[in-house]
Order: sequence, then structure tokens, then C-alpha cells
Amino acid sequence: MKKLFGITVCLAVCLMTASCSILGIGAKSGSASVSGQASGAALKGLYSQYKTDGQIDVTNLSNIVMLSQLANGIQGLKGVDDKSAFYTDFAAGLILGSDNLVTKQTANPVTSTLQTLANGTDLSTIAAAGVLAAVTQSDQAGSAQKTVEQTAQTAQQKTTQVVSTAQNTVSEAVAMISDAKEEVSSTLSSLNTIFGLLGK
Repeated sequence: MKKLFGITVCLAVCLMTASCSILGIGAKSGSASVSGQASGAALKGLYSQYKTDGQIDVTNLSNIVMLSQLANGIQGLKGVDDKSAFYTDFAAGLILGSDNLVTKQTANPVTSTLQTLANGTDLSTIAAAGVLAAVTQSDQAGSAQKTVEQTAQTAQQKTTQVVSTAQNTVSEAVAMISDAKEEVSSTLSSLNTIFGLLGK
């Protein structure tokens, strides 16, 4: 249930951030802090996986969700002056969301790198693939819980159906990421720069 709640919260933040940037609401500092926090949490998760594996596996559903969260979170940085309240509030949110992985000393260079990524790359495919991946994770958790409550024979049939559907959805999300070579390449390059700044 905690995992399902976490995925639901992540999806809600991603959708809220995306809708705010589409509607032009993202210029308020409150949303800057929220966007920074969501981006910081995504950076923390991606950095943890990077430190463990030495790279970011873009075929992993959790990583796709975190990349999407990051892509949605940084959209408000497009065209923002680095002296603005939005930029400053975003950087403060980044520190908070990353649980101080991003520090006061690294917040500005990290925010600058994210702003360059947001200004120079269309991240919409990564954002869409992340929503698809989050839905897949949520469906898998919900279906597994329902399956436990059913009889053994029905459970086996339902499990086979859930696994087949999940595999198709996972394949779709991974295919979307694979087709977005330029977006993924730019994002991974920016993340490598940021991870070098963090150096932890």
C-alpha cells in the first residue's frame, strides 16, 4: 500500500506540474518550491541508482518514472532569469526534495544545468513514458492485491493476464524512451554533469 501511495503521489505531482506549465501557472514561487522538491526527489532516486549500478538504466520502470518526474519538475525553469524568485525558490526546493543531496553550494550550478536541459530539450516523450510506467506500477500492485483475494485457479488465470498486460505496457514505456534518443541523451548528459557536481 505504501508503494501504491508513493506512486500515486508521484503521478499527481507530475500531472500537476505538467498542467501548471501548460497553463502558464508556473511563475508563482510556491509552485517553484514544489517543482524543485519533486525534481530534488527524482534526482535523489536517480543518483542512488546511478551510484549502485554506475549508470541509469532507462529500461527500469522506477527510473522512467523518476526521469518523468524530473522532466515535469524542471519545465517551470524555461526562460526564467537566474536572479528571479522562481529560480531561487526552485533551488531551495531542490535542496529540500533531495534531502540535502543537493546543498546550498551546489544548488545554483545544479539548477543552472537543469534549466539548460529544460530550455534546450523537448522532454515531453520522457514525461509521457513516465506516466505510462507509473500507471503500470500502480496496476501491478492493485492487481496483485486483488489476485491474492481470489481462489487458486482464478488467481493463476488473473496473474497470467496481469503479467501479460504489464509486460505489454512496460514494453510500450521502454519503447517510448528508446525512441526518444535525443531527449534521453541530453537528460543523461545533464545528469552526469549534476552527479559530478554532487560528488558524494
